[in-house]
Amino acid sequence: HRSAPPSSPMPEPAASTSTARFGTFAGVFTPNVLTILGIILFLRTGWVVGQAGLWGALLIIGIANAISFLTGLSLSSIATSMDVRAGGNYFLISRSLGLEIGGAIGIPLYLSQAISVAFYVIGFVEAMEAVPMLAAFDAQVFATAVALGFVAIAYVGADFALKIQFGILAVLVAALLSFFAGGWGTIEAPATTGVGGVSFWVVFAVFFPAVTGIEVGISLSGDLKDPSRSIPRGTIASIAVTSVIYVAAAVWFATHFTPEELVSNTAAMSELAAVPLLILAGVAASTLSSALGSVLAAPRTLQAVASDRVVPRWMASQMGS
Repeated sequence: HRSAPPSSPMPEPAASTSTARFGTFAGVFTPNVLTILGIILFLRTGWVVGQAGLWGALLIIGIANAISFLTGLSLSSIATSMDVRAGGNYFLISRSLGLEIGGAIGIPLYLSQAISVAFYVIGFVEAMEAVPMLAAFDAQVFATAVALGFVAIAYVGADFALKIQFGILAVLVAALLSFFAGGWGTIEAPATTGVGGVSFWVVFAVFFPAVTGIEVGISLSGDLKDPSRSIPRGTIASIAVTSVIYVAAAVWFATHFTPEELVSNTAAMSELAAVPLLILAGVAASTLSSALGSVLAAPRTLQAVASDRVVPRWMASQMGS
């Protein structure tokens, strides 16, 4: 009997030297940090401290970052054991567990990334209502204009988008410096117990999405010069840096406000900051950076899924750079 011919290998996305242009800092670290330091840092970290107390908040931050760190180690292990191409999480899953499981995850992953842009845009528009000049605009028209702006950014390409991210990173750094520069003359002993209005795990569930932004840098795997090196280094470094920032923010909140004040006042960070306007700019930057990360990730996920013919191949066509 003749032996059956070997099955054809799974199609691999074509590697393009013209797109492999980003290093660890621009392609992995910066997108991850901008997504992790999101709206929860500015509007919910104080609430977490108020509900759980300082020790409870530090425990929540520790558990969440431990989960994120273990996930980062798993991603790093997979990324260093294969030739990583375009597709990010979808590529790693489909090449590790098979195309069937990868396709079942890749399509919902793309939809979640694409739809999340709308939520981030809505959050940005609501945050901008605090600015009298912008509050005069109709919210739906304003949100549509911002969404169309992201369409233009996606069309121009990742080079332009990552340049914008450096500007957003500068705004976030300025907002954090303003926050930690305020309140040096009013430091008090922190309250170790919180209000306790909700359970520990409910507070944990509110905070945990803050540390799930590490997938954004992985989604740019097809644009990295050396994915197997950049993904582990950028992912672990972003987790380490942002965990320190969240711990410092929790301590700073606890030493300046009572738990009752933190639970009832979402503007506590602005009141404590040396330059309150920078906190508003940070809130806007955090929502825009998260939306920008999704804008960069979603089309690359769809392109990889289409290249594997899980969805029609024409969806893999590339219009922008």
